[in-house]
Amino acid sequence: MIMAAAALLATTVGCKENDIALYNESPRLEYATIATCTFNDQDYLNAYILDEKTTEKECEITVQLIGRLLTEPMTYCMKGVADPKSEFEVQARFENPYTFPSSAATTEAKVYVTCPTREQASIKDVTTTGTLEISSDTEDPNHSFGPGRNENLVCRLNVVLQIYPDNWDSNCWGAYSRAKYIFMMESFKTTHNNIEKTQENRIELRRLYNTYKEEHDTPLYDDDGNEINFPVNPPIN
Repeated sequence: MIMAAAALLATTVGCKENDIALYNESPRLEYATIATCTFNDQDYLNAYILDEKTTEKECEITVQLIGRLLTEPMTYCMKGVADPKSEFEVQARFENPYTFPSSAATTEAKVYVTCPTREQASIKDVTTTGTLEISSDTEDPNHSFGPGRNENLVCRLNVVLQIYPDNWDSNCWGAYSRAKYIFMMESFKTTHNNIEKTQENRIELRRLYNTYKEEHDTPLYDDDGNEINFPVNPPIN
């Protein structure tokens, strides 16, 4: 009896260790449970400021096979549903149907994520995250797989826009804020690292900001709710 129990335990453990390649059922799919797509200041510039817009970024989702390795390719489809706790709505595009290759245990599916907006950008010390729950679209007729294990049916895609430059120069530009930096990118059509730290640029920013307030009849506010400012003193030699 003890030997039989031991044999059953060994069989169960062996099946668990090898189920991705050898699980003896019809092919099933599951997902790596977490994926991350991070946008930076250059991505924001490309998406919303430059004339030729690039609004999407490619993100890879790991897809795993449960069952015997395929002898020929099969198609699968994915969908995204907003996480109820998401801090903003993630926009993503799927290129269904995808193809799972033969003789492979995993594959990478490309999802195209739209850059978050200025309102959705993280501030310096607080990260704002949008989350999309990705799973198989079993209602699509091109989806050929059954579901995998319950704990791996959904991949949580976390999306962040963090534009804060680690080398922000407070001596030149004053205190950092999201609104200030976006205004600078809009004014110079480039990112922090490519804006020359000259007195002429500081004076120009102040002039452009005063013009902005006249045209919009409202100031811009920093991350603490105070109006932004562009210092010109002390002057830069």
